[in-house]
Amino acid sequence: MSTPPAIELDSVTVGYDRRTVCRDVSLRIADGSFTVFIGPNGCGKSTLLRTIARVLRPSEGRIAVLGRDTRAYSRRQYARTVGLLPQGIEAPAGMTVTDLVLRGRHPHRSALSRWTSQDDQAVTDALTVTGTAEFGDRVLAELSGGQRQRAWLAMLLAQDTPVLLLDEPTTYLDIAHQYEVLDLLAELHASGRTVVAVLHDLNQAARFATDLVVLRDGRITETGHPSTVLTPDLVADVFGLRCRIVPDPVTGTPAVFPEPTRPHPSLGPR
Repeated sequence: MSTPPAIELDSVTVGYDRRTVCRDVSLRIADGSFTVFIGPNGCGKSTLLRTIARVLRPSEGRIAVLGRDTRAYSRRQYARTVGLLPQGIEAPAGMTVTDLVLRGRHPHRSALSRWTSQDDQAVTDALTVTGTAEFGDRVLAELSGGQRQRAWLAMLLAQDTPVLLLDEPTTYLDIAHQYEVLDLLAELHASGRTVVAVLHDLNQAARFATDLVVLRDGRITETGHPSTVLTPDLVADVFGLRCRIVPDPVTGTPAVFPEPTRPHPSLGPR
């Protein structure tokens, strides 16, 4: 028997404020994949991710996670299955890293249940994997952007879900911290989790994704492995950017180099 997709969308239409953002979207995301949504601003990437997370409710269509209609899950069951790290998330003032990570265990505990050794282990593992144990007692607001993002990832890991959704997890981070976060997501994917992320950087998406989903104007225009999806014609058509695509010298994945829009002045001899 074949393994069902981790996530399946069937003719999904969704929007907000009486405006349709994504229309008639059908998509299968393979179990254990690292799938990245790419596309120009306003194309529906974040809307689609939030719909999978049940933050938004589709007006039409059906979504299934791990072979089960998302409407059949209770709120607690879904929080044990799908974890979401949205954009621009803020913690209460004065909250420490450890306190934040403890919150990731809420879906696994009822109001009357006691804290267990399993909860302890999940929190410890999350802090260790993300490298945040060393500043667990520090207040989030005192940390660098990269450290804060790792703390939020630790909370997501403590939630212990097989499916992880991340909306622009590298936004506002410097280049070193961007790759630090992406390397961590790659490790989580390698451990067996299904990872779905929204990214803007095409080279980062191509380097880390097993599958790309290209969106434009609320519709999917292309899906597949980065080596087959990313072509000069697609980048020009979807992003309005003339480019050359060559193998990344480190990973061999596609690397996008924009063509100059005007002649470059000669730098001349130094």
